[in-house]
Amino acid sequence: MSLNFSKSLSEYLEKIEVGPPLYDPKGNLQNLVIYPVFPCSLAPHPPEIITLSTALEKGLRLTDTGVVSRVHVDNPLPVSVLASESETLIGSTQQRSVQFSCLIDPMRKAALPVSCVEEGQPTEYQAEFSQTDTCPWSLRSFKMDQLARFGEPPQNWVWDQIKTYLADTATHSSTHNIHSVLDQNSHRLQTLSKLFPPTPGQVGAICAVGQSLVIELFGDPEIFADRYDKVLRSALVEALARPSDKIVPAGKIPHFLNQIIEACQTTKVMNNRSLNENGRSLAFTHLGLSGQALIANGHLIHLSAHQQWPGQGQPLADLCPEMDAARADWESHHPPFMDELAHSYSRRLRRYNSFKSKLKPSSTNDDQQQKTDDQNPDQDQSAPQPLPLNPGLHRFFLRIFNRD
Repeated sequence: MSLNFSKSLSEYLEKIEVGPPLYDPKGNLQNLVIYPVFPCSLAPHPPEIITLSTALEKGLRLTDTGVVSRVHVDNPLPVSVLASESETLIGSTQQRSVQFSCLIDPMRKAALPVSCVEEGQPTEYQAEFSQTDTCPWSLRSFKMDQLARFGEPPQNWVWDQIKTYLADTATHSSTHNIHSVLDQNSHRLQTLSKLFPPTPGQVGAICAVGQSLVIELFGDPEIFADRYDKVLRSALVEALARPSDKIVPAGKIPHFLNQIIEACQTTKVMNNRSLNENGRSLAFTHLGLSGQALIANGHLIHLSAHQQWPGQGQPLADLCPEMDAARADWESHHPPFMDELAHSYSRRLRRYNSFKSKLKPSSTNDDQQQKTDDQNPDQDQSAPQPLPLNPGLHRFFLRIFNRD
């Protein structure tokens, strides 16, 4: 599995193109540069998968089991749902974070593996999670490393990691809630996100965040488009929470991608069979790099990875001339496939949006029977009709009931 996946990933990465950099031209954010990632070609059909946030709007339910490592998921939709490892589940109970990316099968009830990211808040049994957000990369990379080493992040270690991160970023939270970092930076997140717009057909992003490189790739541009806001927030909040004046230069990106391929030669398979029959979730770690991937039917659904490059950062001002030249060259001589990519994506997106708009919870047999019963309350068609007594027994009971 590991060698086959490493080979498949290598072939996949050979068919992508890293686009020109995006950064804050005013220099207010000096430790974040984002490189869009594009596929060299697209299949004619969009995916039959939706994101977790879309599914919640369509009727999927997430409820607290009272166990910190599991959340009950009820997917009544006739479509698979992607729950990404970056997602934080938010509701009226203790907040959780999805442990690893996985697919939730259509019409499936199962337990979703999660980690608690709010130690000071008690669980509320059967309370619902109504929305999702994202985690900063510091916690995500820690969880992925622990997954690859142990198969499940030790909960106490996750709590300790969050406390340290909150202290390092001067973030106050009485319940030690990781989402407080996003709340504290909410206004700047909203303002600065406009500097990094997505491009139609884009399937991923490589972000230079201070002394780190991070990547998120999706198998389909429609899924990336639905997830992009969360992809951006995860990197942007890390840049805001840990300000610096240096970033990893673009020249390290090829080495980063090669090390991901090498790390994938040794992976740990996560247990997600209760959620999806065909999906496989993998975690890997190697020489300071940690990551995870989700594949289904031989198709990459989601890949994310993080690597620190200590001492490799350079001031943003020193890199700007090179980045500006790369952007000008892209705009003048962008790869020929980009025109076809935009055309193919436009067709696919129309079909995908139509597909999503028609989604609604499927009725089960029990629901259909209840609907029939409600419409005919005096008639139970499923119950057998009573048979008449034979004449002898009929006369016997008449004699008993007619006695004086």
